[in-house]
Amino acid sequence: MPELTSDFNWYEKVNISALGDEVRRSILRAVKDKLGFTEACRVLGIAKSSLQRYLSGERQVPDNIVRRALKLLGKDEFESIVSDWDRLRALGVVREGGVADYGLALKILGLASRDEYLKNAIPQFVVREFRDDLRKMLGISFAGIRLEWSEDFEYFLAERKKRRKVRDPETIKYYKSLFMRYLQGRELSEQLINYVVNHPNKWVRNVFRHYVQYLYFKRRIFPETFGWLMEVAPSRSYKLDVRPFL
Repeated sequence: MPELTSDFNWYEKVNISALGDEVRRSILRAVKDKLGFTEACRVLGIAKSSLQRYLSGERQVPDNIVRRALKLLGKDEFESIVSDWDRLRALGVVREGGVADYGLALKILGLASRDEYLKNAIPQFVVREFRDDLRKMLGISFAGIRLEWSEDFEYFLAERKKRRKVRDPETIKYYKSLFMRYLQGRELSEQLINYVVNHPNKWVRNVFRHYVQYLYFKRRIFPETFGWLMEVAPSRSYKLDVRPFL
């Protein structure tokens, strides 16, 4: 089960009316096991006989009791209850052999637009579990790109850059020395970006930005990737923390 955005009042985003009888009983049972039978009755404001009837299934657990119970549990405890694999199978979401019912699963995902808890939980789960796939789908993957100084890059600096073309031989020579020492042959990655941004010689960042523009000019990176790289690796006068795109 994906994590909620925050521990603070996480239970307010749970759609209690959507919780089935089994889950409601499991929540009460978790509170009872955590606090003890007597203390659980006291904090929930119910009689011992009522708790017994709720736990046995003789009576349905009301929404207000479930709400009180959730406040006594941590979000991890709640997520452990609602992610029970056997219950998914019992509900038909998972068939025999562990195969998902795709139609039903997609309908459940569709509920995210109307359920505040799911609206937060599903995107977090997708980002955590399918990070690389998302990058590829959104055109922000730069896996396999290595930085290599070439005559073509020099030509780009001198003739193809849209702004502030670099034509001074001494500047080109200095750029190349920095590139060969710190960037040559390294794979484009968040680790490299972090290295560049925090490098003591801010000209390294400048050379890196030129190369990013070159990669974009050669259509080796997508516009989204280009924009993100230029944001997290600003010019020499500024410094930002590297924030993952996803």
